[in-house]
Amino acid sequence: MKKTKNNRQKVAASVSNDNGKILLATLTGIGAGIMAGVLLAPDNGRGTRDAVKRSLTKVGDDLQSTVKGWMDKLENRNVTGAGSSLVMRGSWDDVKGQLKKNYADLTDDDLLYVEGQEDELLGRLQRKLGQTKDDIMRMISNF
Repeated sequence: MKKTKNNRQKVAASVSNDNGKILLATLTGIGAGIMAGVLLAPDNGRGTRDAVKRSLTKVGDDLQSTVKGWMDKLENRNVTGAGSSLVMRGSWDDVKGQLKKNYADLTDDDLLYVEGQEDELLGRLQRKLGQTKDDIMRMISNF
């Protein structure tokens, strides 16, 4: 048991160190590219701002995808618990609509989401659906 825990810690430390370096290098490169683009851009201010906004949106999407991939790898290696990260694709209204479609007995009160009170929402869904928290988090992440 102790060996498994030590192995998990070593794997987590190794993944964390490498991923941290990759993330830092990526963010540094992005920052340098944005600064160079702003300084050397022939466009007017509005065009430049729009281009920067598009670039940052793409970077944010890429970063979210990368972090999701890292979390999946950690879950697959049993470093973190299964379903330990809740990531939704789309808006809460989309997820709520899909849940209502799949589980007709869910009410608006059951699906009331208040930022910072995710555990209460998950608890209501656990009671209503008879599933574990991990199962519900996985289901929401997959919508």
